[in-house]
Amino acid sequence: MRATTVRFGDELWKLLEREAHREGVSAAQFIRDATIMRVAYAMGQRGDGDFDRAISRSTGCESDGVRSHEGRSGAQQRDALQAALVATRDPERLKALQATGLLDSDATPSFDRHARLAAEVLNAPVALISLVDADRQFFKSCLGLPEPWASQRETPLSHSFCQHVVARREPLLIDDAREHEVLRDNLAIRDLGVAAYAGVPLIDSDGHALGTLCAIDSRPRHWTSHQVGLLTDLAASVVTEISLARAAR
Repeated sequence: MRATTVRFGDELWKLLEREAHREGVSAAQFIRDATIMRVAYAMGQRGDGDFDRAISRSTGCESDGVRSHEGRSGAQQRDALQAALVATRDPERLKALQATGLLDSDATPSFDRHARLAAEVLNAPVALISLVDADRQFFKSCLGLPEPWASQRETPLSHSFCQHVVARREPLLIDDAREHEVLRDNLAIRDLGVAAYAGVPLIDSDGHALGTLCAIDSRPRHWTSHQVGLLTDLAASVVTEISLARAAR
């Protein structure tokens, strides 16, 4: 095993020690886990052939019994990331997604109407129809999204809550992502101002979760069962639009 010395300023070290304590691990273990996840993410982004082995090491049990001492939330984050990576990179799912012809397509009024309705019925400032690709999420519709994301109409998966909806294949409701054990480090919180999130999977007739219909708020909030029911109904209608788009190709 190789060792290296990483130097931090006093204030940064205090912050690191505090977060490590909250997760129930040592500062060294906290740094190690963060490093493994960063390496695995970088490898996955460029399609490195050793990616699967790297991510399995990040979630596997080490010989020194380290995993038995991990904080619960740290383990949950790694497990959720691994599940999302497996789901988003599934070849059959990606084939079905490409077959829709919707990736990188222009804005379409029928899809924008569904996003607008989702924002209205949930009283949310942002609503998205997100198609989750292998390394990004493309927004077929993006009502209320700030710049530059609204013009780009996509983000990397480092900024994606929707990838977890694809992996779970069921609605994901977050009252305050900043306090969520799995999502609190997601870059969408910092860069897109995401606090509350409600996402429903878009599952095609062959059972592939292609993306989500989701609503986002910059303030913490509770999503009611009635709102989730309405979002689910709208998501079913979005799936119909996707089927029509695929048939029209």
